[in-house]
Amino acid sequence: MVIIPSDNKRPPGDNNRTHSNPVEEKRFVLAHLSDPHMAWAGPVNKRDLLNKRLLGYLKWRLFRNTGHREEILPILKEDLSDTRPDHIVITGDLTHLGLPAEFKKARTWLQSLGTPSQVTVVPGNHDAYVRSDWDRTFACWLDYMRSDPPCRGGARVRGFDDLFPTLRVRGRVALIGLCSAHPSAPHLAIGAVGGPQLKRLAATLKQTGARGLFRIVAIHHPPLFGIVSRRRRLTDAHALRNVVARCGTELILHGHAHRVVRHTLNTRSGRTPVAGVPSASSSSPDHQRRARYHVFTLTASEDAWNVHMGQRVYSPHAHCFIPEKEQYHRPRDHWTLRAAF
Repeated sequence: MVIIPSDNKRPPGDNNRTHSNPVEEKRFVLAHLSDPHMAWAGPVNKRDLLNKRLLGYLKWRLFRNTGHREEILPILKEDLSDTRPDHIVITGDLTHLGLPAEFKKARTWLQSLGTPSQVTVVPGNHDAYVRSDWDRTFACWLDYMRSDPPCRGGARVRGFDDLFPTLRVRGRVALIGLCSAHPSAPHLAIGAVGGPQLKRLAATLKQTGARGLFRIVAIHHPPLFGIVSRRRRLTDAHALRNVVARCGTELILHGHAHRVVRHTLNTRSGRTPVAGVPSASSSSPDHQRRARYHVFTLTASEDAWNVHMGQRVYSPHAHCFIPEKEQYHRPRDHWTLRAAF
């Protein structure tokens, strides 16, 4: 596997969009974005704030609304329309306080990006800020989270335990969603995958690996230590890494860190890239924390995959997303990894 940062907009004459049939293509283009933090600006029921949400609401009113600009999201949508990925993965924190009104708002945004078959979502800690009514919250996104049939089963989904890990297969690519989102105490943003989900993950990785699929694991919290502070960590990261190292995967995507992350993890399938993106609505003056999304172009050969990773970053001066290399005005740097497939 070779990963080289590059500009990934398709040629003007290329009409293969998200609704194309990737089974018949050797190339698969995936867009990864995260943490849009869509807040509800309307009236909030006081009862909804009689918990951890109160601190988050006050913080948002005082500070966070200066760092997240929702007017960036329509610009992002237009850029995705030009990039034309085959699939979009969103790794959590679509909402800010996990309010039912925010879930409805986020669903409208998801529908503007694509159909449930074109967009995959995993939840973040802000989406699970407090315990809430499933039918008024996550049920709004169920079609964007659940597995393809027949993996999904026929029983009604009432919570994360009935849902994750999820499996969606697009051509020769397996999209595996994990849930690390759980309510935590005030001033904490920790996450956990949990033993039952890890056990099912191992089975899913083995099954998809045996089929020769390119396995992409999507999770909100970073699986590696040192990327976020202890109070924001994945508490069972070590156990997750053990499963991934033993069973193998080709790519891990995460959010939560609100900055660009590029690391690797040693697994059975080689040195697996671990990539994180900043908030999709961030207007931070820090370039590494400003809104952007990654574009992965996967090209299959008989015994290996070539993977090109590009970054498109929001330019506050041009009010649009531009290739990362234009932001720096220097030759692209190379992030090269090789692994047998």
